[in-house]
Amino acid sequence: MKKFAFFMLIILTFCCMMSFADADFISPEGAVDEDGTLIAYEVGVDGVLSIPAVINDVQVKKIAADVFKGASVGSVYIGEGIEEIGNSAFSASTADYVDIPVSVKKIGDYAFKDCGNLTSFSIYSDDIVFGKEAFYGTGYLHIGVPCTADLLSLHDNIIDAKGDEDFTFDIMHTALVPSMVEKDMFGHSMIICNDCGFKGSVYLDNVVLPFEDVSNDAWYYPYVSTAYEFGILKGKSETVFDPNANMTLAEAAKIAACIHMYFTDDAYNFEAESEKWYEPYVQYCYDNKIVDVHVSFDWEKTATRSEMAYLFSRADTGEYEPNPDVPLTDIPDVDDKTSFAENILALYRRGIATGSDEYYAFCPDAYVKRSEAAAFISRIICYDMRVDLPKG
Repeated sequence: MKKFAFFMLIILTFCCMMSFADADFISPEGAVDEDGTLIAYEVGVDGVLSIPAVINDVQVKKIAADVFKGASVGSVYIGEGIEEIGNSAFSASTADYVDIPVSVKKIGDYAFKDCGNLTSFSIYSDDIVFGKEAFYGTGYLHIGVPCTADLLSLHDNIIDAKGDEDFTFDIMHTALVPSMVEKDMFGHSMIICNDCGFKGSVYLDNVVLPFEDVSNDAWYYPYVSTAYEFGILKGKSETVFDPNANMTLAEAAKIAACIHMYFTDDAYNFEAESEKWYEPYVQYCYDNKIVDVHVSFDWEKTATRSEMAYLFSRADTGEYEPNPDVPLTDIPDVDDKTSFAENILALYRRGIATGSDEYYAFCPDAYVKRSEAAAFISRIICYDMRVDLPKG
């Protein structure tokens, strides 16, 4: 038995030596070859993969082809200084978020192909080459991009790399400074982006979310923080928010009722006995004309974005001056025959809806994700989070 164990130890040692055979520089976590190509690296706790740009004083220039292909990972952070992600480097892996620094100039062919869990990634420059089918086989993506990016050019490049238009851009501001003059609706100093002139609120800086599945680099983090802080949207549990889950009409009705109460300071007993949990919220919506008496919904079915627009736009009773110069024709997939078209347009004119792409498409028949609902809630509650759309 001892001989067998010793023999197996020799085999395992040999295999480990073979896996690093091409490595010239090895650390306990990974290995780099003489060209500065990362050929192995250890996945951290909870699946987090944080790849440094330097290993044993050696600059990592490239992530090798296939190195994390099919790997079980979660969030991926690529160190500033790495310049290239090799072909199929992360293909078919379980990566759900990828942070790509400004130093990366090339993403190889098939680099993230068939990453079914991937829901978002961030890039900090539009000076980047996307390889063939780099994002094929991924679902709907939220892509963080710098506020100075050329969105039209980047849009076309992403379509080529992804094979469809199932993505949206989330603008990132990296040059934010406190305003010395302007205040937000809560009396705090506004923050201003020196690169593009964006203005926003900093009042959420001290909010601590209990949700394990909402990272602070996710595009929806500030919106979930806002909706949670105001008590409008809770988690599925104390530690799980489930940002990609769809919402039912009953859940949308509850949100609409809570938004309306926030603006009107109404008192209403939602704890009254009822056969179904959502009936008090639905009744509130009818009583306060959020829902017209002639409108009837199947409250237990999944809500569409147009149905959400109907409920949320009518719940928004705040004093906000809409932009009347945003016409319905500016929304490419909505016309006067679309269900609740007037309510959809109202959200655009109030800076609550901004569309799912640079063409302002609303996707009225798509289902509502909890992360998306958080964005709508935040812009309704906080005026400084609303977006001024171009007139006409």
